[in-house]
Amino acid sequence: MNKSDSYDSKLSQARTLASQLGMFAEENDIPKELWDSLEAKIYDFYEVTYDR
Repeated sequence: MNKSDSYDSKLSQARTLASQLGMFAEENDIPKELWDSLEAKIYDFYEVTYDR
């Protein structure tokens, strides 16, 4: 696996997790500031950059 495939895989995993947790946060009225911080940590964990 080359670096691009690895990065794309990590980015996909981070997006999937962020999406699932985002639905949870929305359903449970998690404050936006807290959710934004958690989302940033997810992308940091996967070592990918999140472009909004």
